[in-house]
Amino acid sequence: MNTKIKSLKSLFLILLMILASELVFAQNILGRITDQLRGQSFALYDNGLVVQDGNPTNRGFAQRDPSGLMFLRLPAVDPAKNAYFLDYRGNFIEIDYRFGSRVIGNYDFKPPSPIEVNTVSEESNPNVGIVTATGAVTPVPVILINKEKPYGNVMITSELAANNCYKQSLMSSSQIDKQKFGHCMIEKMSGKKEFEIYKCSKNSVTPEEETLCMINIMGRSKEQQYSRKIAKCHNEFGSDYSKFPLCFSETEHDSDFKKMISCVKGLGQQGLLNFSNVAICYGANAFDITPESLIVAQCSSASVGDPYVFVGCAGGKLSSAELNKCLTQGVGGDKGCFGKNNAVHKTLISLGDGLNKKFGAANSLVKDYNKALADLNSESVYNTEAVRILRDTGNELKKQQNDSGQEQIKKLLPYIKW
Repeated sequence: MNTKIKSLKSLFLILLMILASELVFAQNILGRITDQLRGQSFALYDNGLVVQDGNPTNRGFAQRDPSGLMFLRLPAVDPAKNAYFLDYRGNFIEIDYRFGSRVIGNYDFKPPSPIEVNTVSEESNPNVGIVTATGAVTPVPVILINKEKPYGNVMITSELAANNCYKQSLMSSSQIDKQKFGHCMIEKMSGKKEFEIYKCSKNSVTPEEETLCMINIMGRSKEQQYSRKIAKCHNEFGSDYSKFPLCFSETEHDSDFKKMISCVKGLGQQGLLNFSNVAICYGANAFDITPESLIVAQCSSASVGDPYVFVGCAGGKLSSAELNKCLTQGVGGDKGCFGKNNAVHKTLISLGDGLNKKFGAANSLVKDYNKALADLNSESVYNTEAVRILRDTGNELKKQQNDSGQEQIKKLLPYIKW
């Protein structure tokens, strides 16, 4: 019995020594945290130690919030489900995975400045943007525009590919499912990356889903990882940003991740969340934003997954008319869409003839164009290289301020005007 008492005394002394040693290394109190809900208060020391006033055994270490959305995360039993934070405005916050966030008290010391991000959307200019098939303008942030390269990719496919889409879209009533046909045609008329961007809008329900999907396609490796982490949190909590710190409470994240989540949250809470605004907020150089991908991203968001609206914005005037002709005239033949005499094909030939006369067949631009045209005529699948050459031809003529073929090019290719 005496032995047990001595052992208990020894343990108690060890505990007191541990508590005392912590306080020795944490001599300076930064301030106090008051839990008004439970009638408790805590001292926060300069090494992060938090000790309840009047109950020194209730203690633990605070840490900077791993997500950067809050200032400090305080000790909690299960921080992924119920956690305690100090925000940047002097509030003591409790976040519960079921009920969300609530203020339960305050603290009396000055926090550092939060991560600063620009979540102010650039005002759109009605005269700056992508010219659609109807002549309307889909806005594009001026800061993202490359004025030397206004043109995007022509959307084009073969009669065979169009026929396959048509057959796949027939319903039991022998009527065509217009949406199914449109989605199938976009896959055939686009490059792989462009189609993936389009699917972000087609398959998304919320701005968060669409934006994070596009970041995962156009971001660098690091930004792609960030987007997947944030998307996982969005899948759990939807657009309730008050719960987001719970998702990231157990792992420290770098400053770029904190900037990304702050941009998404700030823009989302203002109803301004889209890929372009995140790129401006976070830093456009972190993304692979080419003129053609910017056109596709903006048109994809504006079309809300409607394939015909999308092609009318991102595909060029003639491609849009050709796609719509499929619904009224059928596919192929003398009168159907994407046949040998379709408007896109005839305009490409006419443009080539004009370039030959203007510059001569030996000109490098003309030779590249003629090769691209031959490749498009001989292949039934989307030819990325040929499409690139057509885009580069348009940009080069624009750069030279050469009016030759400009009107034809503006019918063939989507473009940004300013």
